[in-house]
Amino acid sequence: MNQTLSFSLPEDLLGVSNDAEAGIPIDAITCAIARADSVLTLLEDHFESESDRPRLANHILAAVIWDVRGTLGLIKTLTLHGDATSTPRAKAGGVQ
Repeated sequence: MNQTLSFSLPEDLLGVSNDAEAGIPIDAITCAIARADSVLTLLEDHFESESDRPRLANHILAAVIWDVRGTLGLIKTLTLHGDATSTPRAKAGGVQ
């Protein structure tokens, strides 16, 4: 088995499709933000709940945090794609 692939995360292997349109993929970014927000809301409820529900195991809490980290990596990938494929913008002191 390839050592690189055996220790990879999904966000390390997935990227923006080569045939994706140029520009900022706002719908995809908004969706990723909503997903991360939903996961964090569930985590928040876990800690702020006043019920007698049992606490989640540490490995589940770690997976929740890892999921949000992965989603942030996805947002970064989408944002970098948008930046790399957008038209150049005016910079301070001059226009490109």
